Amino acid sequence: MRIIYGLTVLLEAILIAYCANGSFKKHDKIGKSVCIYELLAFACAIVFFIFTFVPGHTVTVLAKGLTMALFDWMLIALMLYTQYYTGAVKTFKSVQAASIIFAVLDTYMLIENTWTNKIFDIESIKAEHINVVFNYDSLWYKLHFMFTYAFAIMIIFTYLFMFIKSSRLYKEAYGAIAAVIIIGVSFDIATIGSDTIYDLSMIIYGVMSVLIYYLTYRYVPNELIENMLSLVVSDMNNGIICYDRKGRCIYYNELVETIYRHGSNMSVYESKYSRWIEKMGDDRRDSMTFQTDIELNGQKHYFEIAYKRIYDERKRFICDYFVYNDRTQMYESWEQEKYKASHDSLTGLLNRDQFYEDVHDMVNRHHDTTFYLICSNIKDFKFINEIFGMEKGNQVLIKQAKLMASNPSERTICARLMNDRFALCMPREEFDENRVADSIRELQHEFSGNSFHLHTYMGVYEIRDRDEAVRIMVDKANIAADTIKNNYDCCVAYYDEHLLEISIEQRRLLGEFEPALQKDEFAMYLQPQVNRDGVAKGAEALVRWVHPSRGILTPYAFIDILENAGLIYKLDLYIWEKAAQKLAEWKEKGYGSYHISVNISTKDFYIIDIYETFTGLINKYGIAASNLHLEITETTLMTDFEKNMNIIHKLQDAGFRVEIDDFGSGYSSLNMLKDISADVLKIDMGFLRESENEVKGQDILESIITLASKIGMDVITEGVETKKQLDMLTMMGCHEFQGYYFSKPVPVSEFEEKYLV
Repeated sequence: MRIIYGLTVLLEAILIAYCANGSFKKHDKIGKSVCIYELLAFACAIVFFIFTFVPGHTVTVLAKGLTMALFDWMLIALMLYTQYYTGAVKTFKSVQAASIIFAVLDTYMLIENTWTNKIFDIESIKAEHINVVFNYDSLWYKLHFMFTYAFAIMIIFTYLFMFIKSSRLYKEAYGAIAAVIIIGVSFDIATIGSDTIYDLSMIIYGVMSVLIYYLTYRYVPNELIENMLSLVVSDMNNGIICYDRKGRCIYYNELVETIYRHGSNMSVYESKYSRWIEKMGDDRRDSMTFQTDIELNGQKHYFEIAYKRIYDERKRFICDYFVYNDRTQMYESWEQEKYKASHDSLTGLLNRDQFYEDVHDMVNRHHDTTFYLICSNIKDFKFINEIFGMEKGNQVLIKQAKLMASNPSERTICARLMNDRFALCMPREEFDENRVADSIRELQHEFSGNSFHLHTYMGVYEIRDRDEAVRIMVDKANIAADTIKNNYDCCVAYYDEHLLEISIEQRRLLGEFEPALQKDEFAMYLQPQVNRDGVAKGAEALVRWVHPSRGILTPYAFIDILENAGLIYKLDLYIWEKAAQKLAEWKEKGYGSYHISVNISTKDFYIIDIYETFTGLINKYGIAASNLHLEITETTLMTDFEKNMNIIHKLQDAGFRVEIDDFGSGYSSLNMLKDISADVLKIDMGFLRESENEVKGQDILESIITLASKIGMDVITEGVETKKQLDMLTMMGCHEFQGYYFSKPVPVSEFEEKYLV
């Protein structure tokens, strides 16, 4: 019996050690409290074993005292665990410190008792008896047992309270802990006066230690699991239906019932399952996913159905289940994203990438059809946004999109490639140039005004090579369109191989441009600005490309190419430098009163720091800012008007004279003169030609000259070619001229020889 009892105590100690190790791996508060309790219980079991089975009076008294002391600490640890496990003990913190202080003192007194025997003594030790004699008159004896049983009772009542208060799903755990403590305390009380070594209360406390670990980390009520699973399945957005190994429907939730509308008729579900199994045959796997669409409440829903077979641990078939995942929202979102990825957000037309793909597919599907690829563009569209605002610009784009998509043929594909560039692919026989021209004129009439003329132009390319990249087809259509970019009388142009040769030639010139700059192949020419008698005050700087193989190229051969490529600023910087150098040379020779006017393009304002560049030039060459005139076109000025005017004001403050070039060629009106801060107004030669034989035109021209004079602006008229023009302009009050009547642009040396006096 003694051996069995001893082995039982050791076995409990081993189990308690296992529980302590398991709880040590937990990192939460409840895990720490369990670990502390299990370690104390383990120590108590070992000490109790020593008390019971190790002979010797002193050892037995010490072991008995340590057992009683460890029981104090176990109760404190149990109260801490109870606080975290139940959440019911909120006042423990207030008594925790006092309890620990008492336990420390009690531990000291019980250890000291080994030599003083003030609390208890061992009267006799026999084979199966240890006679412990307590000093009932000892105050500390009374305090010890009052503390012990008061704590035990408080813990018991806590669990009984939680047993009454909690859901029945948790009553088992709380009731089990309370019952074990009650049994343990009962056995402890029963053995106080007994001399037997077989203290069953210690066995019960060991059981309680294991029970606490089990209830904390291992025990979950089956009913709780079932209820939770039932609630989860019922509340989940997915439908679920289960069949046993005999094909019987054993469960389905409300969503499945809603999907199939069969109510509780299990046979219908079983019949569907049987037909599906038969249909799948050998293709059925243990896990599968497939899609289907089902109409619910008049709306189509898209479901992803997951099928799975369930086996036990011995690979024996248990059941099948299907999960219905409603992917309607995801599918619709995917469709929306797909649409956004393939369509232009403003116009609703296809975007460039999708257009390329669809055109390639269509022309290769219809080998018996000849297709046209048509590209459209709007001349100077950016000025619509800048002058009239983005809203007006968007209206133009939407109208243009409707124009391009006005032929709703199944074999017609329309897209917005970028900005104001649209593309259309359609059968040749469906293309009606007259109808397109009428539509363009309608668009022009709707959006053109007194200050702006909308010009839409189209290039048409006939697709002959169906394997040709669509982007190349688009390039060829754009090449055709660019040929009529400045022709307001024509809106449709057709591609031919000659246009490709021109395009290749332009690209060749573009490739030669920067090496030519480095080799100084560009020469500055000067066209004099003179009074009525032909006496020059200065000149406008123009440029010629002295090409080693093509001879002298005028600006018409390369300026547009450079502007389109965004390289015009490099040529401008080159000419500005040449002009500043020449002014410095003239100053040194005593011709410091002459000026040179240089042109500033629209893109210069975006790429170059205009102010820093020109102030840097005059400082570098030691020339007066008033000798370097800056010519800016009215169209350049109207691009980001406020920003550009700020730059002009800074330049004027630095001493530069600013000239508005080509006035009347674009969007100008007499009203805009009041908003322009400039020193010189240069009237466009085209405006002059349109006015010379018309009284009305002459009146307008005279008004401009008079108005400019009144607001302090000098006037230069460009393009004077006849004496009749000179006389008319002189009568109107213009005193400075530029044109072939006096001189064409000439090399600098020729200008110096003729005009420097």
